[in-house]
Amino acid sequence: MPGENIKELAEKIGGKILPNQRINNKRVDTLEDRKAGESDSIKRYRDLLEMAHLVSWCTERDYLIKNCLEHINQRLGKRARCALMEGEDLKICCWVGRYDYPTERVIVRRESIVWKAVKDGNPINLTDPQACEGYPHSLPEEVRIKSIIPLWYVDSLSQEEKMVGALIVDSGKEGTPISSEEFEYLKDVGALIGSAIGKADLIGKLGDCYRGKEEMVLDTVDAFRNRVAAIGTICRRMERMANNAVVAQEVRSLINEVELLEMHLERFENYLKNEV
Repeated sequence: MPGENIKELAEKIGGKILPNQRINNKRVDTLEDRKAGESDSIKRYRDLLEMAHLVSWCTERDYLIKNCLEHINQRLGKRARCALMEGEDLKICCWVGRYDYPTERVIVRRESIVWKAVKDGNPINLTDPQACEGYPHSLPEEVRIKSIIPLWYVDSLSQEEKMVGALIVDSGKEGTPISSEEFEYLKDVGALIGSAIGKADLIGKLGDCYRGKEEMVLDTVDAFRNRVAAIGTICRRMERMANNAVVAQEVRSLINEVELLEMHLERFENYLKNEV
């Protein structure tokens, strides 16, 4: 036993290290123990890494947003909702936490402080109830203590910044202010949500572009096939009408070329159908 290292002993007990276990006279914690002893800042850092990893491979926009909101709810114990642009309106599309009133598809009022944050492009952390005096509320609860993070991304094709919505976080009726450290965390989460939305939009554009080119190719093939068929029909008619053997021979060669083209077109159409 004294000569065994931690890894070898862990393998002997099925790869598990028990809480507070001593190996080689040294205390060894489980991964859960180590996570439990981490500071809030390190836990938030872990959250951001997990969300960034998800954004790197997942293409489902709504799933990504929901996942980020759940991280906020679990880490900060606060309600979180996301409002996205739909045409000229800003609508709540996803939320996590307890709400006394329905929030689905609620349109954010244009005179609200949320719209102001989106238009200005600046995050706002409201810690004073008086700070939003004069601004109408979109939800009946009229929560005054909250953080608002504008959501944006840089379009990969045009390199333009696009404002797409807002992340809104609050404690509901409790009215607990969001600390400066939590606010920095929320700004990072907002940047990840913006990246997720930008990625989803880019994939959508690429899909539309691919489908557009595919339709163009199919239309071209269809037009080409019709013209080849017309040439084949004329050639066969000429062959029947030809009185000269030499002319008939030339027409027959042309017919063979047309039939070869028709065969290649058929193969190409089958290939496109299989690709689809």
